[in-house]
Amino acid sequence: MSLSYLQTIGLSKAEADLYELLLTLGEVPAGRIVAETKLKRPTVYKHLYELEQKGLVTKRDIENKIHFKPEPPTKLIELTQNYYETLDRTLGSIQATIPHLSQLYLHSTEKPIVTTYEGVEGIKAIYKDTLKEGKTIYALTRIEEFDPEIWEWAQRYYLRERAKRKIHAQVIVASGRSSSEYRKKDVEQYRTTREVPYTKFPIEPEIDIYGDKVAFFNYKKGDKLIGVVIQHKKIAQTMKAWFDLAWEGAKK
Repeated sequence: MSLSYLQTIGLSKAEADLYELLLTLGEVPAGRIVAETKLKRPTVYKHLYELEQKGLVTKRDIENKIHFKPEPPTKLIELTQNYYETLDRTLGSIQATIPHLSQLYLHSTEKPIVTTYEGVEGIKAIYKDTLKEGKTIYALTRIEEFDPEIWEWAQRYYLRERAKRKIHAQVIVASGRSSSEYRKKDVEQYRTTREVPYTKFPIEPEIDIYGDKVAFFNYKKGDKLIGVVIQHKKIAQTMKAWFDLAWEGAKK
């Protein structure tokens, strides 16, 4: 039986092989272990001490000879739990520092991060990203001919979740059959809206500016559902200034 799968919890192949060998041999002198392997003596000692640090092997001196013995296999469960708890904490730390690291990346490369999304799940992913960012959303949109699946999801989940999280949306909406009803729900959906005539300002696709990101995405029924998110501080600042200009020109 091979214990090579132990490599998934941080053991090297040599460590897994040595532990398996010790389970067979029991407590034996280090020289016996060296003789049973094809590894050089310093390498064997190195891996045995690493196994000792991981709690899978113990050593003791018997008649001036170092002996090693394996700990019970149940130690593997404890080691696995500790390993994945460490990974989980590391993942949390990485997720918490991603915004800062992304800023460092942007400053060092001076290139925007461009991400493309496709399909229903892609459009949902963009909306979810605005929730994750947690900052005011400045949007230009037209709500006519919405893809029905995305519309239903937005009404059932996204708009409610955004309002629940107190993420305000400042929206310029192009006029249409549904725009008046849309504006009536501003308070409920934590939004401020100004309407412009679609015949003069044919807004398509939607544009969302949030944090240091700008999203362009099309959710029109029958069209290819696609979106692009550009993450770049200066681009977002410029788009926000452009939005402010449009906002001032829009009638309340």
